[in-house]
Amino acid sequence: MESGKRSIGRSLKFRLILIFSCLGFLAAVGASLWSYYSVKNETLNFIDEELSQIAATVINYNMLIPKRWEGPRQAHRRMFFRRHHMGGNSEIIIEEQNIEHGRMRPPPPPPAEIPSLGDLSTRRFDIVIAPLYGQSRNNIFLPAGIADGFYTVLISDNRTRVFVATKTDGERFVVARPLDVVNDISAKALNTSFYEFLALLLIYIPIVIISVNLTFKAVKALALKLDKRKENDLSPIVSEHKGYIPSELDSFIGAIDRLFDKVEESMAVQQRFIADAAHEMRTPLTALSLQAESLADEDLPSKAKEKLKALRQSIEREKDLMNALLSLTRMQNNKEQTVLAPCDIENLFISLIEELSPLAEEKDIDFGVDGPMNFTAFSSLSDLKCVLNNFTVNAIKYTPEGGRVDLTCREDGDFLILEVKDTGPGISKEYLESVFTPFFRVGGDSAKVPGTGLGLTIAKAAAKRAGAEVKLVNQKEGGLCAQIKVKKHIA
Repeated sequence: MESGKRSIGRSLKFRLILIFSCLGFLAAVGASLWSYYSVKNETLNFIDEELSQIAATVINYNMLIPKRWEGPRQAHRRMFFRRHHMGGNSEIIIEEQNIEHGRMRPPPPPPAEIPSLGDLSTRRFDIVIAPLYGQSRNNIFLPAGIADGFYTVLISDNRTRVFVATKTDGERFVVARPLDVVNDISAKALNTSFYEFLALLLIYIPIVIISVNLTFKAVKALALKLDKRKENDLSPIVSEHKGYIPSELDSFIGAIDRLFDKVEESMAVQQRFIADAAHEMRTPLTALSLQAESLADEDLPSKAKEKLKALRQSIEREKDLMNALLSLTRMQNNKEQTVLAPCDIENLFISLIEELSPLAEEKDIDFGVDGPMNFTAFSSLSDLKCVLNNFTVNAIKYTPEGGRVDLTCREDGDFLILEVKDTGPGISKEYLESVFTPFFRVGGDSAKVPGTGLGLTIAKAAAKRAGAEVKLVNQKEGGLCAQIKVKKHIA
């Protein structure tokens, strides 16, 4: 789990997607706030324009603004009487009666109600036109001597926009409106814009993910091409991506190409050295072999003959080693594309039996084909024969006298499974993969069976050229089964 988190954190695609998503989110938040403040300013400007137009109307038409009401100054008394209504209902009325010079006077008409800024909160008016200073009992919201213009005051914990103006006759008044509507409209605008941008983010983030993946698709395709290369193919990468790779990776690709050149040069030096050494050693080995053959014709003591026999075996082993080294070098140096063609399995098995039967007869080994042979593989005939030859020779070498080696073939979907089965000792499970390593031999130099340690290495290299896969499996009944999985030819 931790390694998965680390790999995600190291992913350039994940970083780009995260960065662009965060930028998109920040842009959405910024745009929402900009929309909020824009709507707020526009609404405030609209209110200011509305208040100034109302004030202009009052001034231009010389509208009457109620004066300050001071109340009656004369002595008065209260009178109680009952007022009857239709239907028998009645109510008690309390009126104030003025007293002037000892006699009663009818009460004056009720005073006109003087509007004030406090009405915005107490009576929840939307707009109020009132004298600059109202009744004596009202709160004073604006200081004396205030200049005409726009102001924002706090009335009953509510922000209010006020426009102070003066009529032509010198009378001063105010036009006011609460700013609650500004807050409501701005909040709605903020919510609306946020949800809109959030919806856009739900579209934007998948687009970012798809775009980043498409950008790296060419890189992934290039990686797949490199994966399919052969181990000796060190041709430049630049010629393969054809401009689809981002230009920022050109320096990195160029560095890999230069590394490929160095590796190729180093491998070429090593392969030339191996080939030259093998050629140089073949000449003295051939001379030693001829000398050993001539000595074999001489009448030697029994001890000398035994030593000569060991010498001839060592010379043959060295000759086999030189031939194997030359074969492996030629195979690694061959950069030509392998030509795949239909390969008749029956003819391939028959040719192997004809060539290797003498080797099997020396050990009295039952060597043949078990099962049908009428199959056709799609591969390289020479490389496929090289793999089968190495597997079969090994099977005959390690199978005890009187044992059995079988060649079989069976279908597996679109593939053929060629098998070389023997009744030998098999291979320990931990060595089933190691035996393909050059010069690795189970038992090391003390192995009783002669060999070079390169046969299975050559077989694996030939299998790659033939488009096949090789595998070694221990059989339940004993012995080893060498498998070759190759494509089946479909006519």
